[in-house]
Amino acid sequence: MTTTQDHPARRGQRYNRIIMAVFAVGIVSFFAGMLLDQTFVGLVVYAVACLGGITALLYLQFASTVQLSDEREQRLHERASGALIMIAAYVGLPVVIGLYLLDNLGYYTIPPVVWGGIYAYSALFLLWGVVYTVVRYNA
Repeated sequence: MTTTQDHPARRGQRYNRIIMAVFAVGIVSFFAGMLLDQTFVGLVVYAVACLGGITALLYLQFASTVQLSDEREQRLHERASGALIMIAAYVGLPVVIGLYLLDNLGYYTIPPVVWGGIYAYSALFLLWGVVYTVVRYNA
């Protein structure tokens, strides 16, 4: 008889926490490297940790029978992702429109860095729309 501790969902959650800790170590190492003027070393640790974490997640997701999350966690993930996209839309879109208006009225010239942000913002929502369309038609 399996105990609750050995339940497959618990095992997947444990693996998921370990992998997220690996990502956290990479991020902290990167910032610590910048603070200690060892940016390259921090970047190497960050890259190794992130690539290792991504590899482990891909293996567990596609090549393993371990279940990383249950239905409740999946619904929470979907709600959080949807909320993030909506916040980005409700905050970002008026800012972009305002910047366009100020630029066209001659009160503000949009610098190249901000244009890069506008392009990235637009690409995010275009990609979201494509993924949403694919998921909707495959459902």
